[in-house]
Amino acid sequence: MAHLLSLRMLDIRRLTYLTAGKPLLQDACLQVFTRQRIGLVGKNGAGKSTLFQLIRGDLKPDGGEVALQPGKTLTSVEQEIISSAQPALAFVLDGDSERRRLEHVLVQETHDASWFDAQHRFEAIDGYAAPARAAQMLKGLGFAQDALERSVASFSGGWRMRLNLARALMRRADLLLLDEPTNHLDLEAILWLEQYLARYPGSLIMVSHDREFLNACVTRIAHLHDGVIDDYTGDYDAFERARAERAAQQDQAHRRQQAKIAHLEDFVRRFRAKATKAKQAQSRLKALERLERIAPAHVADGRFALEIDAPARGPDVLLRAEKLCFSYGGRPLFNDVAFSLRAGARIALLGPNGAGKSTFVKLLAGELTPTTGSLTFAPELRIGYFAQHQLEQLDAAATPQEHLARLAPKTPPQALRDFLGRFGLAGADENRPVATFSGGEKSRLALALLAWKQPHLLLLDEPTNHLDLDMRDALTVALEEYTGGVVLVSHDRSLIRATADELWLVADGAAQPFDGDLEDYRRWIEARRPEETAKLPAAGKPRRAPTAKKKTLRSRQAKLDAELEQLHRDLDMVTRQLTDPALYTGGAGAARTADLDRQRTELAAQLTAMEERWLELELAMEATL
Repeated sequence: MAHLLSLRMLDIRRLTYLTAGKPLLQDACLQVFTRQRIGLVGKNGAGKSTLFQLIRGDLKPDGGEVALQPGKTLTSVEQEIISSAQPALAFVLDGDSERRRLEHVLVQETHDASWFDAQHRFEAIDGYAAPARAAQMLKGLGFAQDALERSVASFSGGWRMRLNLARALMRRADLLLLDEPTNHLDLEAILWLEQYLARYPGSLIMVSHDREFLNACVTRIAHLHDGVIDDYTGDYDAFERARAERAAQQDQAHRRQQAKIAHLEDFVRRFRAKATKAKQAQSRLKALERLERIAPAHVADGRFALEIDAPARGPDVLLRAEKLCFSYGGRPLFNDVAFSLRAGARIALLGPNGAGKSTFVKLLAGELTPTTGSLTFAPELRIGYFAQHQLEQLDAAATPQEHLARLAPKTPPQALRDFLGRFGLAGADENRPVATFSGGEKSRLALALLAWKQPHLLLLDEPTNHLDLDMRDALTVALEEYTGGVVLVSHDRSLIRATADELWLVADGAAQPFDGDLEDYRRWIEARRPEETAKLPAAGKPRRAPTAKKKTLRSRQAKLDAELEQLHRDLDMVTRQLTDPALYTGGAGAARTADLDRQRTELAAQLTAMEERWLELELAMEATL
């Protein structure tokens, strides 16, 4: 046990935090150990960002504690967009404050004992290679070589957030907190970050709404809901399966308990007034008062029935490009592009950052005019165009219902409310001004407004930014069922895989079909940066074939996983028996209760010991990498 304590990184015990007098977190618990990678998930507003603030010490809990173990350090990405004249590379290097401090000592060249100590430490942290590491990191995040000496202030807000991310990754800390790290990244940078985080030497807690990114980066899921944290072993897909199974078991137990409660209440109601039955009725009434109620399962909380309808009839060819060229700032982005976009086409655009994917979508939307060539639209073609800049063009003073009423002034208010409800904007939200909306709520409103038009063609530029996993799943289902044409730019690979029939590559002045799938695109990216792929293993693949030792460890861990599942089932069964009202009505109830309590204590102890063994195996496996 002492060995396990030495591996502990962070303890969250019975954490309570109130907002406006109401608990956002209540008796929440979580333990983080050395080199664990945890995905923190939950619907928007559940308290994920607040939990990060509590871990960092920016907020104080109203109860319980958040304890980083003595001597351990943590880092996170600054959310403030800094304006600085400092060069980008120097800004990122400043993330390693210890290296900067040692540099200040070494430039003095006093050659006393402290100088030699600083020299040894500088070499130990590989300080001389830090500029090369920072440059490689910036390249992986999409910065060109000639941009490294540009001032921070010369970059846009999204690129400065990438600099903040790189600065945080340069810090050597025991625990890294990442809150939606992919929000400002394109797919190319996300693929690089996946590989980097898979090799990150410290512990990691990450909030993300990107299913594939979570699957690639984490080995545990902490699910924040109803003020508490449930812990699951495995990636996000494993969490969804386990959560569904747990919810089914809880729902079954809830139904059984409700039937028992109804039976006891009926007995009390019928016999409470009868002298011969009053004592028994009173006994059952006390049993009801003592009963710990099993709540119904709410796995579907936060789900939406989002629908986007296409017209019943429409043109066969939606638009046609001939010899299309477009230049921006004197630089040609597209040259001699020709294609026809037919009804029902489902296209996802791939390509490096800056190659022109968003520009291409703006051309299709009619927001930009080709420099030369032509782009011809079918008569009366209705286009539903979604892009991030549109969120800022929403009327901040207007409510969702007012926005929709402007599109449909003759539609009854109830029909407008019903439609907004598909997008999670019903009830109080439909009467709130947009100025009070989060990014996710604005995105849902923008999607609702374009869906109302029943477009022949959807042009979607990063539609999942700011959306939680439930809303992303709802959008995926809606696009799968939508019968019109779709052109999509997204870094969400789950969305691309589910909704696109064709991949087009926008690169090197062309926009044309890509012969391959997303894995082929990954290889295409890696081929364009050979100096990096020589240093980084392909995502999802080991650097070398598994050794015999590693295979043995995997086998032992698989066996432990099965035993852990059985222990969880046994513990759940004992717990359900202890909550069964019938246990407390018979004469042998006290003895049976004591026996079940003993079983539960023994099973809990076995579970703790087995989880410790599983963790030790996990660390041993990581040591073989």
